[in-house]
Amino acid sequence: MKPIVLLLLCALPACAALKPGDAPVTMRLSPQFAPGRPVAAPSFTVAAVQARGLSGGMRYAYVDAAAPGEIHQAATYFWEEPPADSLARALVAGLRTRFATVTGPSIALAADRRVVATLDRFEELSATGNAQAVVAFDVTQVAQGKAIWAGRYCATRPIASAAGTVRAAAFQGAIEQAVAAFVQDVASGTVTAASC
Repeated sequence: MKPIVLLLLCALPACAALKPGDAPVTMRLSPQFAPGRPVAAPSFTVAAVQARGLSGGMRYAYVDAAAPGEIHQAATYFWEEPPADSLARALVAGLRTRFATVTGPSIALAADRRVVATLDRFEELSATGNAQAVVAFDVTQVAQGKAIWAGRYCATRPIASAAGTVRAAAFQGAIEQAVAAFVQDVASGTVTAASC
């Protein structure tokens, strides 16, 4: 009797190991901005965006509102590209709606102004029955080797369900909102106070 029990006890972990896990979900962001009437000057170049902590990782990050000091990473949700790269693309696309000459990190050309950004938050904030995509970044404009102004931009968007497409749409909306606020400030020459 004991050998059968031992055989069954050994077989249970083997069955658990063979059980398929959740399939990984890779999410894509494609921020878009309404076209405007670009002006010829000044020209801009967007530097590669730096990311703080887990904000730059490919794994989906989330924070439980009950424990705001703990950042977790999802086991099966991933970004197609690092969030810092998505933000850099969004900054280039957003600036191009207002300015004719804008280059990004892949084409390092001389320009009148350089945009240097650091992604601070790119995470889901979860509370009971309520989840939000949170995007926040700091940005500095540099002209002739000197910082001419700096600002902080952030946005949140509700996440309506756990589906990857819905989560990606919420993060895309948050990036679009934060970058649009930055571009508006650049166009007007002012820096507004961060909303979050």
